Amino acid sequence: MKISKTLLAFGLAATTSTMAAQYEAESATITDDAAVATAEAASGGKMIKLNGGNIHFTVSVETAGTYTAVIHYMNNYGGSKINNLEANGASSQVSFDVTGKGEFADVETTLMLKAGENKVSITNSWGWIDVDYISIEPFKPKEFTLCNAPVTAKATPSAIKLYNFLTNNFGKKTISGIMTGNMDGYTMGDFTQHEDVQAVYKAGGKYPALVGIDLMNATGGNSESSWFQTYTEKAVDIAKSVWKKGGIPAITWHWRPGEEEEFYVKGANATYTDFDFTQAFVKGTTSWDTLSTEYKALTGDIDKVAKIFLELQEAGVAAIFRPLHESGGAWFWWSTHTGKQFAALYQLLYERMVFVNGVNNLIWDFNPQDVSKISWTPGETYYDVLSVDIYNDANDHQSNASAFIDFTNKGGTNKIISLSENGPIPDVEKMYSENAPWSWWMPWYESWSGGFVSKTAASVWQSNFADERIITLDKMPGWDSYNEANSGTKTCPTSTANAKFEADTAKANQEVVDLVMGVTFKALNDSGANIEYTKLPNLVGATSIAIDIENKGEGGADGGIWVGLAFVRNGMDDDGWTWEMSPSDGCWINDGAKATCEFDITTYKDDAGNEHPIDLDKLFSVTLMVGGAAGFNGVVLFDNMVADNGKVISAFDDKKGLFTAATQSKGHITSIDLYNQDGTPTAIKPIAAAKATGLRVQGKSVMLTAASAGNVSVEVFGMNGKRVATLYRGALSAGTHAFDMGELSKGQYIVRVKGAGVNAVQAVKIQ
Repeated sequence: MKISKTLLAFGLAATTSTMAAQYEAESATITDDAAVATAEAASGGKMIKLNGGNIHFTVSVETAGTYTAVIHYMNNYGGSKINNLEANGASSQVSFDVTGKGEFADVETTLMLKAGENKVSITNSWGWIDVDYISIEPFKPKEFTLCNAPVTAKATPSAIKLYNFLTNNFGKKTISGIMTGNMDGYTMGDFTQHEDVQAVYKAGGKYPALVGIDLMNATGGNSESSWFQTYTEKAVDIAKSVWKKGGIPAITWHWRPGEEEEFYVKGANATYTDFDFTQAFVKGTTSWDTLSTEYKALTGDIDKVAKIFLELQEAGVAAIFRPLHESGGAWFWWSTHTGKQFAALYQLLYERMVFVNGVNNLIWDFNPQDVSKISWTPGETYYDVLSVDIYNDANDHQSNASAFIDFTNKGGTNKIISLSENGPIPDVEKMYSENAPWSWWMPWYESWSGGFVSKTAASVWQSNFADERIITLDKMPGWDSYNEANSGTKTCPTSTANAKFEADTAKANQEVVDLVMGVTFKALNDSGANIEYTKLPNLVGATSIAIDIENKGEGGADGGIWVGLAFVRNGMDDDGWTWEMSPSDGCWINDGAKATCEFDITTYKDDAGNEHPIDLDKLFSVTLMVGGAAGFNGVVLFDNMVADNGKVISAFDDKKGLFTAATQSKGHITSIDLYNQDGTPTAIKPIAAAKATGLRVQGKSVMLTAASAGNVSVEVFGMNGKRVATLYRGALSAGTHAFDMGELSKGQYIVRVKGAGVNAVQAVKIQ
């Protein structure tokens, strides 16, 4: 659980039913700066550009109930866009993924509509999508074809019983649960006496069937101290007691890695860890460097926790295990990098547990932060359950149907779906009438000032516990007598050892010193500052670039920095110099935090808003833009800039791999040099002053002296790196030439000249 929960956003691809009622966006009411536009691929040739505005439809249905809403949209603006879908005042958030160039796609969710007319609106959160139409039809739940066995091939008899029980009840009944927190007052032997379990009993008159424990104190720098050990011993006792009484233990692991004392990263909590698990990879890969300190810390912790599971296994206890939870939520150290790197970590954890340590008594739960992070999946052979955490306001007992249905559609129908953490419990009547039959729900603890049991009124606890569709402890069959065969209809593959393990011998033998690039920024303004690099490898075939960034500075207006990426296309042969900016939204890094930033490098938009493929075969340079932090000062560290085609742009291990400051940014960058991994400088040298060139500015004219005849391009860029004008492009004779900038507005610009023996950049100010 993270400290502050945010509203989850969901989206999924779907096919519109031919029986659906279709409502054209251009016939709806639009407000603010939403606007009608033409589009060849749109129905009727028209669509609405949402921009920062809203679209309001009037939708009529004959009967009240749950309806499927499909939004036919296009997103060529770069990055997923979250917006709101509202019906009669009730609102949910929808994530609109990037679509193909000029192509529309469908995103589906559900609405509760009343008989007659309904106001259905798409309102901006992020804005910037194009909407063709929406379609409305009565909701039809998908059929689940659950796997008939757990992913662990050698699952223990207890684990098979537990999996069968979950499968056989899914869609028919929901298991009640509660998370435990404080252990100080717990006397081992009877989990029903734990204060959080008692809080549920006092509210609802029955005990929950599922009880959560946390192994957060089993690893980390304090794990050997007596209080931490006692906490873990009591948690394990609860798991045993729950199973003995016929209940289900559910285990979370807030993982404190190695000797670290925290699992949060900086910016998420006052105390934090800076542990970077990607340092355990062989550089530029997701293969594990088995000789690295980080790898040894990871596997040491896994082996330590495996002993706890083996203790339970020996006692005949099975459990649900939800590791690396809320994946994609950047408040935990395991989610501060890419989905691919996260998946490798999950696979390492599973394979080390199962194939090395012989842990076979667990039902594995993959728990993405929201539906957009299903893409972080470790693979379907690594988990049995797909779950999500949702925290509504107190006494909000909605079914969370849109989340359930979105997870069903995007996560597939062969996995059990659960509400693995929540605040108020969903009302059982709403769950089943709105087609959201979560396998289980588990409010967070009441103890430690959590107060989550109290966020559900006692009357709601009681009405839900009285319903036959809610499984409480007294309705459990007892594990000794439970022998029902699995009702799953799909034979699914089981897990095999796939993780890549190898030693990085170069690092082990210290043939290569693992350094990083440190860029020292000084008093950034609203325009930010750019750094650039020209020694690019062949990136043809790549679709994204990832780079590790650590913000060690401070003083920016919003407590962090924004980093974007762009290429400059090499136009030396055809005068086609262009600024080609990644369509990704960029990466925000809080002061003191680190992250792996990913940038899409497939397309860019020209000044007219037209989309083109990035010219990966004709690149002159790559630029990293650092901004969003007026007043920012300090060092930012960069490491491991790698494309997804395996090409390393720079490992930042020697001076040849360093970027340089863009000319217009040199007043805000005092040094660029190699640093040690811990952020200490190896050497810092001031940036050299710009060399004299044949370029100068006189009044509102650019004066260029060409030593020889040839093709030349003279272009003007804004301080953010965006091209604003082309002053000249073509053949030029030797000698001095003037190019007029009189039509440009007042302000600061960058003039760049390429060709005819001149390669120059000059900052200019037009009064």
